[in-house]
Amino acid sequence: VPMNEEVVARYATLVPGCREAVAQLRAAGLKIGSTTGYVRSIMERVLPVAAAQGYAPDCLVCADDLPEGRPGPLGMYRCFIDLQVYPPAAVVKVDDTAPGIAEGVAAGCLTVGVALSGNAVGLTPEALAATSAAERARLRAGATALLTAAGADHVIDTVADLPALLERLDAEA
Repeated sequence: VPMNEEVVARYATLVPGCREAVAQLRAAGLKIGSTTGYVRSIMERVLPVAAAQGYAPDCLVCADDLPEGRPGPLGMYRCFIDLQVYPPAAVVKVDDTAPGIAEGVAAGCLTVGVALSGNAVGLTPEALAATSAAERARLRAGATALLTAAGADHVIDTVADLPALLERLDAEA
């Protein structure tokens, strides 16, 4: 933890399109909650950096806020309470890790995996852009398989793709 606390802020650059996606979601009346596998002392370093880039969740639940973390549902339940949202099926859990997707499944949420801009691929936007189309397709397929196996209902490339997915799902409903 102390090592992470010292370096995490250096790696807290928002994913391209994140700020705009969150603005679209908020304009549609949605609330933004966050659960994380990081402990609060680490997130205290990340939050100001994210806020300076235009992102601040409406609530944050850290791994050490509750007696049980991911893949259990308690972090999501805390978000439900803090955000005053229910039923769980009306909540969309977006995550780039298998434990995070499993957390959403356990809580009864619609789950959306993030393939290319997340932990499953682990590349910076610049490194990802430097890959060939064939390599990106291979990386996407591997990440999609991992997130789908964890229970993801849908998989998108980056959080920038979330508003379009939600609009499509609303239109199909």
